[in-house]
Amino acid sequence: MEVNNNIRSTFSGHETFHCKSLWLKKGYDFVKDGHSFNDEDAVVTLGVGKNMVSSIKYWLKAFGLINQDNETTPLADYIFDTNNGCDPFVEDTQTLWLLHWNMIYTNYATIYRQIFLNFHKERKEFSKANIFAFLRRKYLDKAFSGIVWNDNTINRDIAMLIKMYVSPDTNVYEDYTSILLDLNLIKRINKDEYEFNYATKTKINPLIFFYAVHELSCGSQVVEFEKMLELALVFCLSQNELYDIFNQLTSINSNITFDNSAGEQLFAVKQDFDEFEILNMYYKTKKR
Repeated sequence: MEVNNNIRSTFSGHETFHCKSLWLKKGYDFVKDGHSFNDEDAVVTLGVGKNMVSSIKYWLKAFGLINQDNETTPLADYIFDTNNGCDPFVEDTQTLWLLHWNMIYTNYATIYRQIFLNFHKERKEFSKANIFAFLRRKYLDKAFSGIVWNDNTINRDIAMLIKMYVSPDTNVYEDYTSILLDLNLIKRINKDEYEFNYATKTKINPLIFFYAVHELSCGSQVVEFEKMLELALVFCLSQNELYDIFNQLTSINSNITFDNSAGEQLFAVKQDFDEFEILNMYYKTKKR
């Protein structure tokens, strides 16, 4: 997957609804059954309110599961197909890692890539005000194409990012239905202080990480270490954890090597892999 940095920036569209656990499957089936989100009966077919219809469409695009023509993508079919999908109801935490990765690199919902990569490079602990100031600075630096800055819109997107990743401090069931909460990637320190959580216990499987490497490098045989450090930010991995993943991958397949000698750090793949061949290495094993 090559990130399209020229894509029109988007800081709205979720209608203030976070993506709930079963929404992606519901939306996927809706599209595969030939329905359109513009249909008059979409509300009835999906069984949700009008604004939620728009929100489901937004999240399908944000996660890279439908394209601009509202057609399902190959990854969406791989995960959500009722008969052959690897995890149609997203019961495996590794599928959450896959979705998290795909949202950041689809780059449709602008804030997620900006925060997990660019903002993350600058600081590990932060407040909502810090995110707002960062996004404002990027906007003034002409980093976002095609948007008119609106404080309320940006603040709603920041609040949504927190809802998507941070365990709530309420007793309201609805607040616990966000699809990515189990990744535990952002931790609340106090009322409005957060940190990227490197201590999360739901670590990414090496094969899902390898899929991300393959997509980020477009299948290149040699991958620059800088790209690996970028993935470490996305998945909240320490450098030692990164090395551990490399060791596990070289044990899984002898055609995967990592050279950390003579001052060079090179990750090399001496075999051509198809993206779904890599995913099958994980999911097919899980089904046995």
